[in-house]
Amino acid sequence: MIKKCLISAALVPLLANAAPFENCPSQAFLMQDSNAKMYGIDLASGRTNLIAGTLRLNGVEDNASVNAVGFNFKDQYLYGFRKESRQVVRIEQTIDGDSVHYDSTELNVSGLPENVHFFVGDVKVSGDTPAEGELDTRTSSYFIYNRGKGLFEVPLTDDLNAPLVAIKQPGSESWSTTIYDFAFHPITNKLYAMESDGDLFEISLEPNSTPELVTRLDIGSDSGAFGAAYFGVQDVYDEETGETKESIIFYVSNNASGNVFKVDLTNVPDDKSGYNPTTEIFTLGPKSGQNDGARCAIAKVEVTDESMDFGDAPLPYRSALDNNGARHVFDPNQDNENLIYLGNSVDGENINTSSDMTIDYSDSSDDGIILATDFAAGLTAQVIVTASQASSLYAWFDWNQDGNFSEDEKAIDKMSLSQGANSILIDVPESAANGNSWARFRVTDGQEVTLTAYGAVQGGEVEDYEFETFGSESYPGQNDWVTLAYEDRWPYLGDSDFNDLVLHYRTTKYFSSEGVTSYRIEGEILGVGASFHNGFAVRLFEKNNDSGLTHIINADQVDTQNATVLINGKTINQAVIEPNREQAIAVIASDIWDHVNIQNGCQYFRTEVNCDVNKKVTFSVNLPLVNAISPETAPGSLLDPFIFASEGHYHGDVITDGNYRGLEIHLKNQSPTEAFNLSLLDADADDASAPLESLYFQTESGIPFALAIGAPWRHPHEKVDINRAYSNFADFATSNGSTSPRWYNQVNTNMTIQVGAGQ
Repeated sequence: MIKKCLISAALVPLLANAAPFENCPSQAFLMQDSNAKMYGIDLASGRTNLIAGTLRLNGVEDNASVNAVGFNFKDQYLYGFRKESRQVVRIEQTIDGDSVHYDSTELNVSGLPENVHFFVGDVKVSGDTPAEGELDTRTSSYFIYNRGKGLFEVPLTDDLNAPLVAIKQPGSESWSTTIYDFAFHPITNKLYAMESDGDLFEISLEPNSTPELVTRLDIGSDSGAFGAAYFGVQDVYDEETGETKESIIFYVSNNASGNVFKVDLTNVPDDKSGYNPTTEIFTLGPKSGQNDGARCAIAKVEVTDESMDFGDAPLPYRSALDNNGARHVFDPNQDNENLIYLGNSVDGENINTSSDMTIDYSDSSDDGIILATDFAAGLTAQVIVTASQASSLYAWFDWNQDGNFSEDEKAIDKMSLSQGANSILIDVPESAANGNSWARFRVTDGQEVTLTAYGAVQGGEVEDYEFETFGSESYPGQNDWVTLAYEDRWPYLGDSDFNDLVLHYRTTKYFSSEGVTSYRIEGEILGVGASFHNGFAVRLFEKNNDSGLTHIINADQVDTQNATVLINGKTINQAVIEPNREQAIAVIASDIWDHVNIQNGCQYFRTEVNCDVNKKVTFSVNLPLVNAISPETAPGSLLDPFIFASEGHYHGDVITDGNYRGLEIHLKNQSPTEAFNLSLLDADADDASAPLESLYFQTESGIPFALAIGAPWRHPHEKVDINRAYSNFADFATSNGSTSPRWYNQVNTNMTIQVGAGQ
């Protein structure tokens, strides 16, 4: 049963009534500031709530400082040390009508050194917990410590007026340990405390004993006082046995950073040599210059906050509370306003142990990430991240598939997001293992210094996604481009400047063990010097010139629901695969002019003198297949990139029947698609296509209407004939490539656009 720290006012009597706290509350208590503000802190989430702005003393508001607090799970009261009167106090709830107050009562304690303030304290409970109905024979004592004065024990009774005598631990006045809080282990009743450098000490109550160094814990960059220490019980799932067991966890909070560290101290050996428990940040609590904590040491640390969102990656990933899994309190102010999340919504889960993950790790609110492209070793993948508002993003990819999100697998580190869709490129390492793995995305308000793949955060959301890493084959290469250049006056030759559309172009096939699973087509629009409106598309088609065999992917083989087109990183809302076609034709843009911006004072996009400043326009197409196909039958290499006349725009007198889509311009000797209007081949024009001879899109002398150049290429200025810019081009074209194969190296730079401009 989940316990609440405060008793509901609706269930209490209307008369004033002093009472203990609820039986062993799960929340911890923090006493802060010089006027003793008392907070409740949920260790699982880090959320704090103000329980009392001030304490009362004898029914009157008291501005005194109370420190060295400890929770007595025998009588359910808090005990502390009041600075102004230098006296031990008991803190209780007082119910007065609809109001709840917190009153401190000074105890009659003697034996403490005069004018000495104690700020380190806790309560020890000895004896076995009685069964229901049995007499409680346990004893409890309040322990406080001051360096140089020593450790004192104050035996406690139920009688507030009883005289109590403090007993000093022999030899404790000579302890050199600098500690700011300690806590009793609920099983061994030994004290544990941590110094500012991370040294963890165990303190026995044997006479003349001294604090024993357990180990130095790795606390990162944190330093300064650890002013709040607690113990708690946590259920931990054992993956090997499938059983859940209880662990005893030590929690300690750093005043300066608010970081709450956890250390598993379930079984601390007598011989500490070689014993090296690890620590890590469990959650983020409040920062304070004056900070002291107390908690019921036998209470379980568990999820009590309904606005806690957990990660969903299955074991062995850290996604549950018992292994300090990633979790966010998505509504930190409890007002359901200005929430930061991914996608359209966020909701909470109750995942205390990893056994909960074995039941169902799905989360319907994980909707903020689109894995827009396949992930292939050595290549760049693309994800689309949708944020509810401006925020910060972190992401980890388990590239080596070891079930752990390590820091060297952090692919995104506090990247700023804008509200709405954000396109992000992910570099997949060449060492990434093929197969299925998991990725974790965490979004926050950015107030944190840094973030790991686990632990608690106030605000934001965590979303986990399964993905697959593939082998890949890119044409012309992973980091290389083919340059495509088109003349759009076909079937007329036009001005032969080959800059009506110029673009970088690359294709990639992705493989799994079953075969080719998807395609990616990507590129950059380098120049648009056309007065006509043209679209750009790619048919998944390849003809082997040596064997004469053709390899084709049909439209129904493409997973059209998950196919995407992105231009300048933004998803284009259109049918990616052209409808009503038998073969798969991926339409990248139905009108190129819709996606480029003309520089001021220019008529075209990056084809005129001094008009090459505007940035290139990027595009990428992701085409997953319904089923993997054999690599032997999968088209590859260049595929079939072509331009076509945009619907509703004049494209010359050759189109007389309104069939704009029927005009296509392909590379030399590439057959057109099924959408092509074959009657256009009969036009009395410069084109000399001869389908029976497999000759297409060339003049009588062999001049093409489209070029594929296997290198970066400077395209000619507007109205500059390619033969003027490249003196060897005609020899190459008319010889069918046998003469001047590197014609593009002989260039007149004064007549061409610089490749690197407009990056």
